[in-house]
Amino acid sequence: MNYLVQKPGDVSVKAYSLVDLRVAVASGEVQLDYQARHNGKTLTVLEALKAASTCYECGKEISPLAAACPSCGAPTRAAQPLGSTIATASSTLDFHVARDGKRFGPYTEAAARNYLADGRIRADDLCWRPGMDSWLPVSQVLQPL
Repeated sequence: MNYLVQKPGDVSVKAYSLVDLRVAVASGEVQLDYQARHNGKTLTVLEALKAASTCYECGKEISPLAAACPSCGAPTRAAQPLGSTIATASSTLDFHVARDGKRFGPYTEAAARNYLADGRIRADDLCWRPGMDSWLPVSQVLQPL
């Protein structure tokens, strides 16, 4: 997930990951009123950061440090890793997770493994991806990194 940021009066843009954008704002490199483009939308950096702190499932505001939305339990989306730490992990967004009757994802296999390792996805959550006959516990499909 890249954010293309343009300083006022400047014709060039610079790409930031969400984490890098937060650091750039904190350091003063980027101001909250700068223009940003993300997923085809043009908005201010402040609007982009606020949108990144909203649950993609229920739309409620969540802490950027939260592992899951306190309202609906959806795992938070983090920036996708630039390179997979597992050579065989799929980079396709085809890994689906279900918890308490709610479905989340899709995620890449690498992201799902990382979420399992840090607790955003639990071993007893159910998961499914194309080619599987049924939903299975995550513990039967993935092992944490």
